[in-house]
Amino acid sequence: MNNFSLRWRMLIETSGLIALVAAGTLLYGVVGTIVAGVVATVAVLVQSLRLTHQFTELTEDVIRTTSIDRSHRLDPAGPAELARLARAVNRLVDRVAEDISEDTAERIRLASILNSMREGVVVIDDSGVIESTNPAAIEMLGSIGPVEPGMQLTSLTNHPDVITVVTSSIETEKPVSAEIELFDNQRKLVALATPFPSPDTQIVRALLLLTDLTDIRRLDTTRREFVSNASHELRTPLAGIRASAETLQHGAIDDPEGRGQFLKMIREDVDRMDQLITEMLELSRLESGESPLELQSIAPSELVDVAVKQFEAIALESELTLKSSVSLELPSVSVDAEKIDHVFTNLISNAVKWTAAGGTISVRAWVDDGTVWFSIADSGQGIEPEHLPHIFERFFKTDTARSQLGTGLGLSIARHIVDAHGGVISATSSVGEGSEFAFTVPSADQ
Repeated sequence: MNNFSLRWRMLIETSGLIALVAAGTLLYGVVGTIVAGVVATVAVLVQSLRLTHQFTELTEDVIRTTSIDRSHRLDPAGPAELARLARAVNRLVDRVAEDISEDTAERIRLASILNSMREGVVVIDDSGVIESTNPAAIEMLGSIGPVEPGMQLTSLTNHPDVITVVTSSIETEKPVSAEIELFDNQRKLVALATPFPSPDTQIVRALLLLTDLTDIRRLDTTRREFVSNASHELRTPLAGIRASAETLQHGAIDDPEGRGQFLKMIREDVDRMDQLITEMLELSRLESGESPLELQSIAPSELVDVAVKQFEAIALESELTLKSSVSLELPSVSVDAEKIDHVFTNLISNAVKWTAAGGTISVRAWVDDGTVWFSIADSGQGIEPEHLPHIFERFFKTDTARSQLGTGLGLSIARHIVDAHGGVISATSSVGEGSEFAFTVPSADQ
């Protein structure tokens, strides 16, 4: 009878109670009527309590399903009306659960996209409140503390240009963009704010898109500097060649001694240009990764011996003492021997150039915490402190007049070679006392 419709249950039960009272009256008179009435009253109370209990359980199940445990479902038991209501609520909750699941999946997908974007994205309302942001925006703007939705835009950045772009876009309801330089973290950004009003409310939001131009601007600056420096370095020997050629044309070609001297100068300038072009090409290959390493296991002493022998005659001619100190027990290193020899050649050559007669150049090697170190130290004139941070830059020369021979690319090439091996290179110097260049390479066991 639990599955009967409530109206039929009430009709049947009411009819039964009426029949019970009528039968008691007919059979037992007044006493039968009283007894039948009491029984009927008790039956009505019991049935009322049952229905009340069923409605209470249904109400509690609805509350539990909609607010506490959304996985809970109602039991379609009891009268037919309650069973239909329970099934209807279950279907409604299932549809809501599907919508919530789809919405959650969409939110997760959008959050994943935003978090993986290299561009910074911030959504701000017309009160300056952040509705959402991604890690790239926080990193670009250099926010110190955590940034959460509901916080003011000023908690993300106080830069006036960023705030102006956002407010102008919201006020004019038009896209506004600007190139912004952040002095705190030395970044250059393009900020584009696009307004989008909400159709349901009067709130106007702005989508702030931040694009980091720092690396692009740096590369552009480096390219311009490279072209400018290369042009300057090539212009000097070209001017020498032109001057020598013009002198020969104006009659010096008839002087055997003068002719030989000018031809020698032309050859030296050509060699200088050839060296510059060769080093520029080598540096370009190293920077682009087009110069692969041909690694081999070799003893540190062998690397040093080969490098030192190349400069023994030059050191003797320059009245310099060139010595090496490398233990034969050092572990082998895994290097491209030809490229590492280029590093040694550049560093020893610089030491010879900047060390006066009677000075000393020392080449050493040692192991520190499993890493093999090499160093080239000299007793030369040293490097000015303001020049030391820039000596590994392309075309950098310590003499501002650029009168010294050399392209200014040697140390930059050396740094790229050491970097390609996974090592580091550094320099220390004291003016008037000398300089020391040290670099690391991986051992063959690593």
